[in-house]
Amino acid sequence: MTWAKVVLLAVSAILSVAPLPLPVAVAADFDIVPKVSASWQYDSNYFLANFNERPVFTYLLQPGLDLGIETAKSSVRLDYTLNAYWYDDRDTVPPLERDASDDNYVGHTADLQMRYQAFDRLQFGLDDLFLVTRDPAQSDAVSNSILRLKYRLNALTPFLVYEFGPKFNVAVRYRNTKINYIDTDFGDSDENRGIFDLIYNLNRRNSIDLQYQYWQKNYDVGSDYTSNQVKLIFRRQMRAFDIIVGAGYQNRNFEDSNLDDIGKPTFNLTIDGEIIEKRRAYATFSAEQNLNDQSFSADYFLATRFGLSGGYEFTSKLSAGALGAYQISDYQLTSRKDKTFTVSGNVNYRLARWMALNVAVGYESRDSNIDGLDYDNTFVIASLNFFYELGRK
Repeated sequence: MTWAKVVLLAVSAILSVAPLPLPVAVAADFDIVPKVSASWQYDSNYFLANFNERPVFTYLLQPGLDLGIETAKSSVRLDYTLNAYWYDDRDTVPPLERDASDDNYVGHTADLQMRYQAFDRLQFGLDDLFLVTRDPAQSDAVSNSILRLKYRLNALTPFLVYEFGPKFNVAVRYRNTKINYIDTDFGDSDENRGIFDLIYNLNRRNSIDLQYQYWQKNYDVGSDYTSNQVKLIFRRQMRAFDIIVGAGYQNRNFEDSNLDDIGKPTFNLTIDGEIIEKRRAYATFSAEQNLNDQSFSADYFLATRFGLSGGYEFTSKLSAGALGAYQISDYQLTSRKDKTFTVSGNVNYRLARWMALNVAVGYESRDSNIDGLDYDNTFVIASLNFFYELGRK
């Protein structure tokens, strides 16, 4: 699905849930937020190479539009951003190496969310995420790839949620994810995933979720596989913090008989909330373990990832934040094992109600037991962000 089709779908949905002219009794709220961001970035090792590090400047222009409509029983929101990237080598490009400018491209990010409350206990929904990007992390949250191949991703997720009563809820989702590489067919995939959640509300602040996922991953080139995952998830809402902890098991079966099937325990933990409410300080800690989904050559690994982030609002205009992440990538079909570390800090200053300046500095490093796969990179990012809400109607 192209981004144009996503826009068409959103417009059609808006017209279907809120036909014009609108009667006064079913009047809808509209909001439109034009936005644009201009960024500059410096990377000391843009290609994340073990040797021959090359510093590169990145220039990014991101115009976009966030629009939505809401009625008594339905809502539609579309957030679209065009991402225009330009790259410039700081030094002379060595012979036989490609220019960073060869990576110049125009990307897209379109996020569509639709909700319809059919009855008091039944809600239907549809989410659709469309991307054109070179960021491998967009195709897999625990990606360990350093390749900058351009690809299209479309994740379409219809779902329904039914409340049996104050204690039990059921959520059923189907997600189709297509990934198509623009420069090469290698790595193209089509994933069909079903997700079932049976939620028991212990009380107003605590719940238990029994979740089951089943999905099939089909590659144009490579071994297809089928995965089953079951997980028990506990959620607790406290006065200042929300806690989510889950544990389960995933079993992955490959179509290629030469590949051993993989079965691994999975877990996740998230603690998110305010540290000092009056001073507007906040922090988030996360830990998770699971297998990566997307692969080029059956290089599947068990990712164990830890993250810590926080921030402090000094005034209504000035805030600062920091984050750190550490991931162990234990490859299951080879002896490879990588350890990746990232740390960064940023300062954000609101120049006006509709404009903010953000400056970030960070460092990332990978240590591998395979020669030639280590890298270090220092980066600096400065961005100017404009956003202006035209108002509601």
